[in-house]
Amino acid sequence: MAKKRNDKFISIGQKIIFDVTMSMILFSVVFSLFVYSSMRNNALKRYEQQAVIDTRVSGNNIDHYISSMITATRSVYINHPLMAFLKNHHSQRDLEDNEARITEYFKSIYYASTAASQICLVMPHENLSILYEPRLLKFSSAGINSRMDTPDMQSFHEIYVEPTHIKTDYGHNIPSMEMYPANEQVITVWLPISDLPADPKPIAYLAIDLPISFITENCSVINTEEETVYVIDRENTIIASSNPEVQMDSFLEYYPWYCRADENGVMVRHKNLLFTETQINSSYFDWSVIKAAPDKSVYALTTAQMISILMLFGALAAVFLILISVRLLKYVNSIRQITTYMEKERESRSWDQDRKISDYISYHENDEIGSLIDSYQRLMDSLKEHAIQKYELKLAYMKSELRTMQAQINPHFIYNVIQCFATNALKDHNLKQYQMISSFGQMLHYAMVLEPPMVSADKEIEYIKRYIALQQMRFEQQLTMIYEAGPGSADFKIPKMSIQPLIENSITHGNLMRKSGSVIKLEINMMESGFHLLIKDNGIPVADDTVRQICCKMDQIREKLLHQNGSAEKKQVAALEYSVREDENHNHFIGIENVFSRLLLSFGSCDFQIYANNIGGTSVEFAVPLKAKPFREVEE
Repeated sequence: MAKKRNDKFISIGQKIIFDVTMSMILFSVVFSLFVYSSMRNNALKRYEQQAVIDTRVSGNNIDHYISSMITATRSVYINHPLMAFLKNHHSQRDLEDNEARITEYFKSIYYASTAASQICLVMPHENLSILYEPRLLKFSSAGINSRMDTPDMQSFHEIYVEPTHIKTDYGHNIPSMEMYPANEQVITVWLPISDLPADPKPIAYLAIDLPISFITENCSVINTEEETVYVIDRENTIIASSNPEVQMDSFLEYYPWYCRADENGVMVRHKNLLFTETQINSSYFDWSVIKAAPDKSVYALTTAQMISILMLFGALAAVFLILISVRLLKYVNSIRQITTYMEKERESRSWDQDRKISDYISYHENDEIGSLIDSYQRLMDSLKEHAIQKYELKLAYMKSELRTMQAQINPHFIYNVIQCFATNALKDHNLKQYQMISSFGQMLHYAMVLEPPMVSADKEIEYIKRYIALQQMRFEQQLTMIYEAGPGSADFKIPKMSIQPLIENSITHGNLMRKSGSVIKLEINMMESGFHLLIKDNGIPVADDTVRQICCKMDQIREKLLHQNGSAEKKQVAALEYSVREDENHNHFIGIENVFSRLLLSFGSCDFQIYANNIGGTSVEFAVPLKAKPFREVEE
């Protein structure tokens, strides 16, 4: 059952443009997602590499600064007068005498660490502390305050870095104005001074206050406004940060889920935050630099680039769609012109007029549309030819019917005359002559009556038996006929007079009436492949050259009748007018060729074989399909 077609008309051009647009959108989405994902991954890798480099550089700068400061403090060991002052018990006068020497030592430390806000020399055994304020160039001394917590260090190798805290005056009672800024956050580096090489135990301590600003300034070059840098120690205390409000707090208070990394340059991602941690490789402290950034800042450039790419791609896609739409509409309009023209021609029923489609549609390109126009034109020409052929076919059938009507008069007249001859022979008691005349009359009546054109095989056999009997009476020669019919084969309908020419060929070309012991064997069978007919004699065997000539002739007949160009009606006309006649080379197998032609035209297919058999004569085989259809009758 044919599927009902949608009544709503949708142009092919619209369908193609819609399909192309949807395909481009789908491609754009998939391509954009793939490219954006790749760009995000590349941006993340670049950020990770750059963050590791930046934090490592900042950490190395901090370590170098503090290392240079520590190296400067150890210049005391080559300052023998100052070492003598520190080792020996001294009075206030000794302090005044060595003030200049101590000041110069403090200045040398300051020059190595210009960020230092205070330098304090503590001598616990003397209960004396000397404070130097580089910004004010002020030198003061005082006793050790009981609140001063001096770290316990047993060797001059030890160094202690006190975590971030508010700067103190070490018990020197310095006014707040002079300690500006009073609430400055600093870290204090404590270094012992020993009596080397006699005793490695500290005899004095040097405390250097470094403001947190010197750390944050070193880290400021590696972060943007969206990023935050933290310098933390092993206890997770924030030593310094680009966010001053979190300094001296625990890092885990703000990021409790964070787990410290054991390796340098490790990036951790949590929700929309990215953390890169790098440990500072220092001999004096165990700090790490952590850089925190929102992922949107990392992907900001990638997103901007992706938007630019999509805008460019969208502009190019729009131009492409416009160009392809213009081209498609051109072709669709040509097809629409063709259909409009064909509809007008159909409604006007003017197929027989001598007009060309190219006179109305101008299309000069050699492509499928050009082929379509040519095909329409050939279709119109075929319709015109069809009308002419149909008219000619009607004329052919009219002529055939006229010939049939004329022929119907002669068979009755001739048959009646022959019956009169047979009756006269019977009156004269000439039984043999009566039998010959009567059999001949019946044969003639069977052969000359044209209807029906297809008869059962057993009727053909009856006719053949009469024909052989007449031949025996004529030549007074005995001819044995062996007839075998398989189940259902006797009722199979074949064209009238399609077996007798084969029997006549066997008798004539096999010289069966000129030799004794002549035999003709006739077999008909119904097989899976079709109806099979075999005629076998013991006459003269057919020559190989003759077999090749006959088979070649059969191929020519098949090509002419079945594979010629034209419609079924045209072939039907050819079938009505076709018959094989003796040619100029005196073809003696006209009967075989005529039978083959009639079977081929009646069943649409026919297999044929002729060969020398094993009883000294010739065998002829025909096979036609059971379900094949002959050329259909043409209605008037």
